[in-house]
Amino acid sequence: MPRYWSSMRHQRKRTSEAVPLGKAKWAPDSVQLTAQYNAGPSASVSEHTVQRTLLDMGLCSRRPTRVPLLTKRHRQLRLQWAREHRDWIMDEWKRVAWSDESRFLIHHDGRVRVRHLTGEQLLPSCTAGHIQACDGGIMLWGTFSRAALGPVVVVEQTMNAANYLNIIANQLHPYMVFVFPNGIFQQDNTLCHKARIVLEWFEEYTDEFH
Repeated sequence: MPRYWSSMRHQRKRTSEAVPLGKAKWAPDSVQLTAQYNAGPSASVSEHTVQRTLLDMGLCSRRPTRVPLLTKRHRQLRLQWAREHRDWIMDEWKRVAWSDESRFLIHHDGRVRVRHLTGEQLLPSCTAGHIQACDGGIMLWGTFSRAALGPVVVVEQTMNAANYLNIIANQLHPYMVFVFPNGIFQQDNTLCHKARIVLEWFEEYTDEFH
């Protein structure tokens, strides 16, 4: 075997030993990773060798998975909800009308890359948290069920209790009455969803919102 290829193979083996397999993390730039490795007592390696070693290990460069920023309390509530509904049958799930609001960015808000193995995309080190309230985008509220798609509403201002109540009364209510009667309306625990005026409205129309 030519000395060049033998040396490269040896370098790649040593490089792979320096990168812990299965320890997905925010990926430093390949230049930084090369410099970090070459700062040690081992023989130097090229940036190309580092890149090829990461690919051989299955650590491709990917965008981090976007997930909601959850507090410990959020996680506890979600787990509690999942346990309460784990025995539901399909016919019960078919009665649910799902809803949520989300902001869609108009501009690009920065690029971050991570390296992880297959199946690791939801590890905390491979995700990027995001929140709904931010500038430079458009907020939409929508609902859907097995029966039919519901309305999609552009939220012109911040989604506060008054705006949310307006959507519930003028958009959701007709949908539940005429399109999805006897359905179960689902919403999360965002503050505006739990505001007093919203809860009082649901109490008034409790027969139509199970």
